[in-house]
Amino acid sequence: MSTFAMKLFVAFFLSWAYIGCANKPPRVEPIANSADPTTTIDRTEEMLQDAQTRQIDILSPNNYADAKKSLEKAKKMRSSNKESNQDILSQVAISRAWLTEAEAKGEIAKASTKHLTDARAGALRAGAPRVYPKEWNKVERETQDVTEAIEKGNLQPAEKRTAQLIETYKKLELNSVRKSALSRAEENIKTARRDLADQRAPKTYQLALLKFRNAERVIQADPRNLTAISRAAEDATKESEHLLEVNRLVMAGNTEDLVLTAEQQKRMISNLKSESQTAEGQLEQSKEQLDEMERQRRALALQQTELVKSKQLIEQADKIRDKFKPNEAEVYVENDKVMIRLKALQFPTNKASLGPKNQALLEKVDAALMEIKPTKITVEGHTDGTGNPEMNEVLSELRARAVKDYFVKKGTFAPEQVDSVGKGKEEPIANNKTSYGRAQNRRVDLIVESTLE
Repeated sequence: MSTFAMKLFVAFFLSWAYIGCANKPPRVEPIANSADPTTTIDRTEEMLQDAQTRQIDILSPNNYADAKKSLEKAKKMRSSNKESNQDILSQVAISRAWLTEAEAKGEIAKASTKHLTDARAGALRAGAPRVYPKEWNKVERETQDVTEAIEKGNLQPAEKRTAQLIETYKKLELNSVRKSALSRAEENIKTARRDLADQRAPKTYQLALLKFRNAERVIQADPRNLTAISRAAEDATKESEHLLEVNRLVMAGNTEDLVLTAEQQKRMISNLKSESQTAEGQLEQSKEQLDEMERQRRALALQQTELVKSKQLIEQADKIRDKFKPNEAEVYVENDKVMIRLKALQFPTNKASLGPKNQALLEKVDAALMEIKPTKITVEGHTDGTGNPEMNEVLSELRARAVKDYFVKKGTFAPEQVDSVGKGKEEPIANNKTSYGRAQNRRVDLIVESTLE
């Protein structure tokens, strides 16, 4: 027999063997005939739902589908009242056997597609199937192709395509969070811009745009920080709605300054007592009116100051961000401070010593900070949720102090300008139940404060 013919025969034999075995799982554990079919079916359905929650349906799609089909067959047998309890229980046993096979193959797929399930879970939580159904269905099909290959013992597709699939899920998560949180604000700003709000009401337009961009940066920094995202998105949406109202009044023939002043006066007048008819009441009303006008003037001045401050902080963050690659550091504005998350800063296990790579990264940080001349830096050390909490807190403090000592020894900053604090495991930014999440939680953050004009 020729080599080609031999290969053809082996391929045919393997295909026939796979098809022949596909109708029955390899290991079926019988269920006692005394068991109640309804209870057993219900319990098996719970097992399938639990497996789906753990993404076994995507990690081992064919075996999971067979388990589900076998359970549906058992349900029909029970409903027909024509089958014996033993036959029904035998069918449930087959369903459980397929589920066991799916669990085993799922573990292989999970190990072969590291971080894929975490990225997919993030996209699911963000509502990607609803927000981007076409893109979601496409990546799900591609993922199923990979996991079906793993079921058959072929790991090559996983090696070639896992990284791309992870990036696709992460992008879907990020875009879904952004669309869900900011679509209303974005549409309001687009509408205002079409009506020339950037020219007619530039102060209000710039404030709305700044708050929108800051919300985008909060999402980009961590799409799973729902509290910070909700706060920033709500702020951006309110300001975008205010922009539409101000621009509408400007288009009616008013100036922006007049509209803003009228808003202040309207809020002021609504709080005045209108029923006072006496001279004393009128004088008191006038005094209250003047006081309110003064408070409104100060509030407007404060708003302008905050606008300038926000713009300067965002410019500082942009200047620092340009100095790093995306895998080295994340830079964004939060709570009126510039935050630098040192993603590439890695310590040996249970140690706080700075190696050459860490020192090279800190050298870049030092050079970037010198361009904005901060007045104070707080170094925060964080650990993951594993291990002894007290030891974690001590270790995080030692690592933060090592970074502080580096800056002080360089002579760039005086000791009183740099603080260090160990947060331990108390402020995670990702899920501690996954290795990927724990790696994100083991981090050093810099909180940078500057004197702004």
